[in-house]
Parts: sequence; C-alpha cells; structure tokens
Amino acid sequence: MVGRMSSNQAVQNFLSDLQGNYRGLTDAQRTLSTGKRINSPSDDPVGIATGLSIRRDQSATAAWGRNVEDSQTWLNTTDTALAQALDVVQRARELAVQGGNGTLSSTARALIANEVTTLKSQFVEIGNSSQGGRFIFGGTATDTPPFDATAEAATTPINTGAISREVSQGSVMSVNITADRLQDAPGASGDIFTVLDGLATALQSGDSNALATALNDLDAHQGNISALRGEGAAKINRLELTSSRFDSLKIASGEQLSKIEDADMAQAITDLSMRETVYNAALATGARVIQKSLVDFLQ
Repeated sequence: MVGRMSSNQAVQNFLSDLQGNYRGLTDAQRTLSTGKRINSPSDDPVGIATGLSIRRDQSATAAWGRNVEDSQTWLNTTDTALAQALDVVQRARELAVQGGNGTLSSTARALIANEVTTLKSQFVEIGNSSQGGRFIFGGTATDTPPFDATAEAATTPINTGAISREVSQGSVMSVNITADRLQDAPGASGDIFTVLDGLATALQSGDSNALATALNDLDAHQGNISALRGEGAAKINRLELTSSRFDSLKIASGEQLSKIEDADMAQAITDLSMRETVYNAALATGARVIQKSLVDFLQ
C-alpha cells in the first residue's frame, strides 16, 4: 500500500511539474509570436493598468486632433474667402478714386458705376462660400446661405451663433466668422452693400462729397476685413502649435507603451529555447524514472 501511494504521488508530482513547464513553454511561444510581453492581465496587472491609461490618453488626443484638423481646414477656407472679399473692397476703392477724376464724362462714370454694382454680386458669392457643404459665414445655420443672391444682401435674420470646438483638454475655440461681421465695419456709415450702392449713385451723379464719404467707408471695410483675417491667422497659428504638441505626445506615449507592453525579442528567443530544453528534458526524465512503477500504479 505504501509503495503504491509513493508511485501515485510521484506521478502526480511529475504531471504537475510537466504541466507547469508546458504552460511556461506556451507563454514563451505566445510572447514570441505576438511580440508582446503582456498578453493577458495576469502577465503584469500593473503594466496592464498603466497601458490602459496611456491608451485612453491616446484616444482623447486623437479625438482632439481630428477637431484641430477640421478647425484648420475651416479657418483656411475662411481666410481664402476673406482675401477674396478684401479684393472686392479694394477694387471698389480703386473705382471710387478713378471716378473722382473731374475730367471723366458722364458716360465713363456710368460705366464705372455699373462695375461697382457687379461687385455686390461678387461679395454675395464670396459670402456664401462653403466648406464640405457647410456655409462658413452662416453662423450655426451652416445649411442656409447667409446672403441672398436675389436681394444682394444678407439673409435676415442673420445667424450670429458661434461654432466652437474643443481642441484640447478644457480648451474650446470659436472657429467661425458670421455674416454680420463680414458685411459690417466699425466706423462705416453702412454695411458693404449700402456703401457700394452709395458709391454707384455718387459716381452716376458726380457728387464729390458722396465719393469722399464712400472712400472713407471703404477704408473702414478694408480695415475690418484685414482685422478678421488677422484674427483667423492667430487661431491658425495656435492650432498648428497644438497639432505639433499632439504629434510629440503621440510619439512619446507610443514609446512609453512599447516599453511597457513590447517584448525583448532577443530575450524572448532565448527564453523559448530554454523552456523547450527544460520541457523535453522533463519528458525524457519522467519516462525513465516512472516507467516501471507506472504499471503498478495503474493496477
């Protein structure tokens, strides 16, 4: 009875050790095949928790990065439209100066006035610029044209809502310019359409005082649009810095995650070779030691 219990115990010990060696061999094979040091929470609970925290940060940064990219595209489209609007105002000013020449005939002034009138429709087209099917000067009503092409004026009521995006943790930025800010200028006697109408009338009548007023108003509108471009440029610069910071964070967090999760491949190969040797040796040893007593154990 005692001999049989000893054989039974020896076999159980051998099988337990063999299973442990086999698990170690399997783990080594999985480490080498995946290239990861951590393949399950039990491999490194602390490392798993740290890795999950890093991945959460990476996901948040990626979401902010998408907001930054969309905001940059929106602001660049806005700047292009503002540059075009500035060209229209500058052309109107050139025509005003040209029309102030007292030697021009009434016919010549009428031709200049007609060109001024066409500038209104150009400004409307610029004011209805869109990006991705969204009107950039429409406030929060991005699906509605902010300017009426038929009336050649802003669509009323003007939506003055701000489009804001979170571009980093706790940092929210307004990225749009509304139609009222585009058409109105501090110091001008009226919006851009009113000023252009007044300029066309002054040219047709040859009213020098009205021409002088129109010139002052156009200067005010030039300054306003230039200021809007400066405002947008400052935001673009800020977003570029934020994007650069996100790129650096992406690299740093990737390196940190690699140090936590990735396996040392040279060490993994060595470990696999060692465990294969140990496992094969255990099989050979077990076969030699318990070969004779195993028959008695099974009786």
